[in-house]
Amino acid sequence: MSKKIWNTKGVESSYEIASFLAGEDIELDKSIFIYDIDATIAHIKGLASIGVIKKIELAKLIKSLKELRLKFLNKSFKLTEKYEDCHSAIEFYLIKELGELGKKVHTGRSRNDQVLVAMRLFAKKNLMDCKKSNKSIARVLLRKAKKHENNPMPGYTHLQRAMPSSWGLWFASYAESFIDNVDLINSTIEWIDSNPLGSAAGYGVSLPLDRKLTTKELGFKRTQINSLYIQNSRGKYEMQIINTLKQSMLDVRKFSWDMSLFLSQEFDLLKIDKAYLTGSSIMPNKHNPDVIEILRANYSILAGQASELENLLSLPSGYQRDLQLTKRSLISSFDISLKSLNILPKLIGSIKVNKSKSIAYIDEEMKMTDKVYALVAQGKPFRDAYNLIKNSGDLSSYAQSNSKDYSEGSPGNLALDKLEARLKKQK
Repeated sequence: MSKKIWNTKGVESSYEIASFLAGEDIELDKSIFIYDIDATIAHIKGLASIGVIKKIELAKLIKSLKELRLKFLNKSFKLTEKYEDCHSAIEFYLIKELGELGKKVHTGRSRNDQVLVAMRLFAKKNLMDCKKSNKSIARVLLRKAKKHENNPMPGYTHLQRAMPSSWGLWFASYAESFIDNVDLINSTIEWIDSNPLGSAAGYGVSLPLDRKLTTKELGFKRTQINSLYIQNSRGKYEMQIINTLKQSMLDVRKFSWDMSLFLSQEFDLLKIDKAYLTGSSIMPNKHNPDVIEILRANYSILAGQASELENLLSLPSGYQRDLQLTKRSLISSFDISLKSLNILPKLIGSIKVNKSKSIAYIDEEMKMTDKVYALVAQGKPFRDAYNLIKNSGDLSSYAQSNSKDYSEGSPGNLALDKLEARLKKQK
């Protein structure tokens, strides 16, 4: 039976009810325990600043909290089901170590703002990790784009061969997309970078809590002001974070779709390291791109988490126990996103282009649009040039456009230097 900090009358609920209410909390709380300890240290510093805790008491509490942090990291302290959650685990630990002093640590806060601040710190750190991964992916893609800047490949629309393209364009298209993801992550970090600690259960407390101090201690950009809105923002912030992660994973899915096509024997345009392939249990000839396929599938997990969260948030103002379930959605979304993103740099680095097959797929019909623009350059109206080339029985007599005249960002003018400069400027 788990220990409950709120049970003061000696009434024990059944194991069935306790486990139902706790759900996966202890397992999930392992992801935020460090942040809960850090927030507790900031909180007691705030209590000391208004005289609720004495300086000598503060020193003892901080020492014990840092010891708990270290013990958790070296696995000598474990969160188990004997605790209701990580918040009560901290309090019980301090009471065990420091006796009556440990009972002071929860003064001026609720488990509501305690979990909010821990989750906010967790989200900021993990968004920074996702940003780092997106930048790494963009850098590798830009290197590949430079290497294959002038290597032709067939361009596709509707999965039909459309126009001559280049592998440089293909790699750079994903590079720019992952660069965009970095901007989006930065915007999301700025949007959520506010301190909820001090709102208690949504209605504050009758103490002059130094919220400015805890905001500075925890590295938040600003203090989230309205105590009720702070509670109402739980789930709202998580939804924005997951939607931000979905953008990165959407790129992963599209990239994986392209890869699964181009790696097939029918296309045979690309190869990747065998470390990313698996064999068949029955067919000796098979080398399956299972890693690519799981990367493609992982987007659906985030889509499910986002849908679950959106439906969960059909709630009135204030805290409701339903909000406990927001924790799983966010932690799971970060877990699957980071695992997926971190695989990509080395996988992309291993890509080898089948140059001969890529050139062979580009026939005269695919060059028709360029021939149209060669006539446009000579002064012929576009529609007349279009119809002339479309209806021509002999395309060989018409010249192609000069690639040096291509619009910026197209195969003949990739402007990779601008993408590199933008990536370097990003925080």
